[in-house]
Amino acid sequence: MAMKWRIKAKLAQKNLREYKIRTLLTIVSIAIGIAAIVSLIIVSQSMEMAVGQRLGGTVDIIRALPGHVVPGRDFVPYGSFTEESAIEIERIDGVAATSNWMVEIAEVEYNEISAPVELMGGNPKDFKDFMGGVIEIKKGRLLAEGENREIILSVSTLDHINRWLQADLDVGEVLHIKSREGEMIEFTIVGIMAYDLAGVEVSHRLLLSKEAIKEITGTEDVMLMLVRIDDLGRARELAEMIEDRLDEIHGVSGLTTAVAPGQVLDQIRLVSLLIQAVVIGIAFIALIVGCVGIVNTMLMSVMERTREIGIMKAIGAIKKDVLELFLVEATIVSLIGGILGVLVGVAISFVLNLGISRYIITDMELIISPSVLIGGVVIAVATGITGGLYPARRAANLKPIEALRYD
Repeated sequence: MAMKWRIKAKLAQKNLREYKIRTLLTIVSIAIGIAAIVSLIIVSQSMEMAVGQRLGGTVDIIRALPGHVVPGRDFVPYGSFTEESAIEIERIDGVAATSNWMVEIAEVEYNEISAPVELMGGNPKDFKDFMGGVIEIKKGRLLAEGENREIILSVSTLDHINRWLQADLDVGEVLHIKSREGEMIEFTIVGIMAYDLAGVEVSHRLLLSKEAIKEITGTEDVMLMLVRIDDLGRARELAEMIEDRLDEIHGVSGLTTAVAPGQVLDQIRLVSLLIQAVVIGIAFIALIVGCVGIVNTMLMSVMERTREIGIMKAIGAIKKDVLELFLVEATIVSLIGGILGVLVGVAISFVLNLGISRYIITDMELIISPSVLIGGVVIAVATGITGGLYPARRAANLKPIEALRYD
C-alpha cells in the first residue's frame, strides 16, 4: 500500500530537522549561487534598460569623430572637422540634418583656485534635438538661443568641480573661465543635468554655446559631428559613407570614425553578456557545490536511516515510496535555498543599485522581472532534485532484510 504525500512530507520535515546543521549548510550553498545569478541578471537588465532610456531621442543619430580607436588607448583624436564639412555631409542622400560640436580643454577659477575642465560647445537649440534623453535637467534650465555667458553641467561634474575648487557651487553661481589670451570670462551656471554619461560622452564637461567656446579658445575646430538620418535600416551604410566623405574632404585616409545608431547599445549588451557569463559561471560552481552538498546530505541520511528504511519496507512501503520520500527532502532543501537566494539576490540588487545610481547612471530604476525570480527558484529545485536522485534511488533499492540487519 503506497504512502500518502502528506505523510511523506511530514516524514521529510522530521528527518531534516534532525540534521539541522547539515541541512542549513546545504541550503546556504544553494542560496549563494541563486543570489549571485538573480542579482546579476536584475542589475544587468536594469543597466541596459537605463542606457536605452538615456539614449532616447538619439536612435537616429550617427556620431562622427576625427580619430580612431587604438588598442589599449581607447579613442585617440586625430585632426578635426570644419563647419563646411557638415554642409557636405548634409548633401548625402539619407542625411536629414547635422550638428557640430567643439570640445576643448580650459581652466576655470573660483575664489582664486583653478581647475582644468573640458568645454563642449554647440548650438543651444541642438541640445535637446540631437542629444535627446542625454540632456535631462535636474535643476535650473537649458541654454536659450543667443545665451553666450551661461553654462550647464551634470551633477557629477559639479561635484568634481566643487571638490577641486573647494567650493559649493550651484545654479546661479558664477564661474570664471580663462581664455587663450589670459582673460577671465564670467559664466553663470543656469542648469544641472541629471546624467553625465551617454551616447555623446558628455562626462565631466561643461556645456555652453559654440560662440562662447570660440571666444574662449579662439578656434573653430569641430571635434564631434552628430548626423541625423532618415532611414535606420541604412544606418551602417550611411556611417560608412560619412566616414569616406569626411576623409575625402580633409584628404586624410582613416581620419573619421562614424558610430552608427545601435552600436553603442550593442557594445553595452556585449559587455553585459560577458559579465553575466563570467559571474553566472562562478554562480553555477556554487550551485554544483550545493548539489554535491545535497548528495552528501542524502547519502549520509540513507546510511543513518538504513534500519528505518528496512522497517518502512517491512510494513508495506514500496520502492516508489522510499524514492519519493528522499526526493521530497531534497526538494524542500533546494526550495528553501532557492527562495532564500532569490530574496538575497533582490536585496543585493538594491545595494548595487545605490552604488550605480550614485557613480554611473543616476537614479537607475531596477527592473525586477517575475520570470527571473521564478527562474531562480526553478534552477534551485532542479539542482536539488538532480543532487537527490542518486541517494534516493540507492535508498529505494535497499532490500528489507539487509536493511533490518544493518546496525
